[in-house]
Amino acid sequence: MPKYIDGLLVAEKNISVSHIANGSTRLQPVVMNIGQAAGIAAALCIQRNCQPRELAVREIQEALVNDKIAPAAVIPLFNLTPSHSQWLFWQRYYLEHPEDYPYDGNCPGEDINNLTVATGSYFCGIFSYLGEQNYSITLIEPSENKNRTWQLITIYPEINQQLLDWQAGKLIKLVGRLNSSGNWLLVEKILD
Repeated sequence: MPKYIDGLLVAEKNISVSHIANGSTRLQPVVMNIGQAAGIAAALCIQRNCQPRELAVREIQEALVNDKIAPAAVIPLFNLTPSHSQWLFWQRYYLEHPEDYPYDGNCPGEDINNLTVATGSYFCGIFSYLGEQNYSITLIEPSENKNRTWQLITIYPEINQQLLDWQAGKLIKLVGRLNSSGNWLLVEKILD
């Protein structure tokens, strides 16, 4: 017969943190990760017929990074997404060797360029750097959007790094998707 689970798993915004940590733990991506960790911990307790206090933290971390539907990044890796073939290796490596975690959050020696498959449209224009992770393009091509300025966004860390390194005022050619409602262009690939 299963044991009665008497532990309390706190999630959402009910966690206790210092005023310093509160600024980041109240953000939705973090709140979702906390909920996922609590859910995985509850599932492990049921599977193992144990109390939450009996679970090893490392066991919960391993379950999070190995989740088949939504692997959770326990370790922030800014140049790798969970779809990258080396993501799981580096998650485990830095969990075992936290002293080796790089200051900038980028895995060393990873050839991450050209990983994405671009399926959007071609765009060409003048690049502007407006601030940290704030970029825009004034289009030259396609002609129907000529001289219109669009905010550039991306979901790929390697493309963000390329945008960080791109010189303001320089021509940029890319593949992406326009969102007219939001006035932004989702960058899928930067062309040489």
